[in-house]
Amino acid sequence: MSHLERSAEELLEHWGRWVVLGSGVSCCASRENTILDPIITDDEALFVDRLVGRLLQRYAECGAVIMKYYTSRDTSLRDVGKKLGFGEEKTRQLWKAGVAWVDGALDVRREAA
Repeated sequence: MSHLERSAEELLEHWGRWVVLGSGVSCCASRENTILDPIITDDEALFVDRLVGRLLQRYAECGAVIMKYYTSRDTSLRDVGKKLGFGEEKTRQLWKAGVAWVDGALDVRREAA
């Protein structure tokens, strides 16, 4: 299944696993006790990586929430927010906005295909 057929959240989840495994970080950095193999190709992961990089440049707070949530052991948006200095509601709004931004970028790609 290509990234054009998958949801933004699913791609971000697998991208986060790909980042953690590729960085050589031990499994304790993952939100799971053991890191499941990411179901994402390197090309797909690099595409999502570029999108997250653009998100960080354009909307730094959204990008920070997306990065922290998908590449760390923090299991809740509350935990992510605490580490970033945001309240839970603001963190949830930033996460939703970040996922929507990535989904919009994917949608443009889907329409071009």
